[in-house]
Amino acid sequence: MEGLTDVHMRHVLTRISPYDWCVSEFLRITDQLHPRSSLKHHCPEMEHGWRTVSGTPVHLQLLGSDPVCMAENAAQAAALGAPAIDLNFGCPAKTVNRHRGGAALLQEAELIHGIVSAVRQAVPATVPVSAKIRLGI
Repeated sequence: MEGLTDVHMRHVLTRISPYDWCVSEFLRITDQLHPRSSLKHHCPEMEHGWRTVSGTPVHLQLLGSDPVCMAENAAQAAALGAPAIDLNFGCPAKTVNRHRGGAALLQEAELIHGIVSAVRQAVPATVPVSAKIRLGI
């Protein structure tokens, strides 16, 4: 949830409760490979082994509609140590949906399949790939 589950909220929540893992805010993937500095800015826990101060793993969430770009960015994150990749197919925000992201993709099952397949093939088998999804739009 953009603007809510930022690094500060993850820090507070994982200090007061024993979570198994948490997920970053979504990183919008368009037509470029995000540089390491962008990943670090988006998910500062990257500098601490992708863990919160209390040691909880942070999974990187990606949002986008281009299977190739999503896969390239997922592969880079995995190479930089991301413990897992989460794909956002659930964001209901109109701004996101107008740009063919989040829950808008629920109308394009073949595209979702293409994104999931591309990302799964791009990251090592030891890196889990999950999806945020909702029942409808």
